[in-house]
Amino acid sequence: MPFNKFIFILFFFIVGCDQKETFQKKEYIFGTIVDITIYGEDKKTSEYAIEQVFREFRRLHYSLHPWEQGTIHDINESIKNGKPFKIKDPEILAIIKHNQDLELQTHGYFNPAIGKLVEAWGFHSNDLPSIEPNFTFIENLAKKHPHMSEIVYRDGFLEFHNRNIQLDLGGYAKGYALDQAKRIFAENNIKNALINIGGNILALGQHGKRDWIVGIQDPRKPNTIASINLKSGWSIGTSGDYQRFFIFKKQRYSHLINPFTGFPSNTVQSVSILMPPSEFSGTLSDVYSKPLFIAPDNMKISIANELGINFYMIIMADGKIKISRDMLNQIKWHEKINHEKIIVQ
Repeated sequence: MPFNKFIFILFFFIVGCDQKETFQKKEYIFGTIVDITIYGEDKKTSEYAIEQVFREFRRLHYSLHPWEQGTIHDINESIKNGKPFKIKDPEILAIIKHNQDLELQTHGYFNPAIGKLVEAWGFHSNDLPSIEPNFTFIENLAKKHPHMSEIVYRDGFLEFHNRNIQLDLGGYAKGYALDQAKRIFAENNIKNALINIGGNILALGQHGKRDWIVGIQDPRKPNTIASINLKSGWSIGTSGDYQRFFIFKKQRYSHLINPFTGFPSNTVQSVSILMPPSEFSGTLSDVYSKPLFIAPDNMKISIANELGINFYMIIMADGKIKISRDMLNQIKWHEKINHEKIIVQ
């Protein structure tokens, strides 16, 4: 998903008057609403910790943005100019290496090197496309198929073996930010919080005596289709064709592009996955929903098994729901579901 310029939307309020208060703050970052809630901490501690997290999110937005001034933008400019890039930031180098590993693990269905395709479809902009896509150009661009493996680190420089690489970390950054928020809250001894970055959510602790409860969006209605209790340290990530899309000649085109065909995948409406606590649980909840959305239907479940995704729900284009038994046991439906449409894996 592309980043958009962020504007500040600040809501900071306190609920309750005792020491067990709820603090919430929202901003527009990473092209989406970021909503953070802390429960049960004093006002000063919560204000400080939340501001530290949002400061980190703003830093990541600029550093990882592919089209605004920042390190990833500078790398893309070096590729465009046919020059190696002297990398001074160990964090960016680690992120690039991690994305290389993730591309291999997902059989190439998660591929942050296809920024040119994202741009060709018009999903790099705040405004959705208003003209007919150049299908011939897109097909030719897909044939040049860049890979993350064509980025080589040598003697302090990044070298690029395919001039068609253009990095777009929009499918990684929000999950990575969740893990950074988790670290910052731990450093500030915040035990109970919910971090929501446009539907990529990580829970810490509880909200009082109950787990944090999060909803799963119905991809075709303006309400949630189900909810789930998100236990401490767990993350949930959703990829959907309703988040950024346009319709051309009655065909829906979303931002979720198949790197092999160059075209948006159109067999799925949404994918939601749960990831258990780990160092990269936020990152993986963001990344791993993409291959389950994009990969051919006959590969989705085998990829889920390979990646160790035990909790998943895939809403297909025809409305059928492929769901793991583990996920089915965790979910609470918000409306009557035709059980003939549910396929338990």
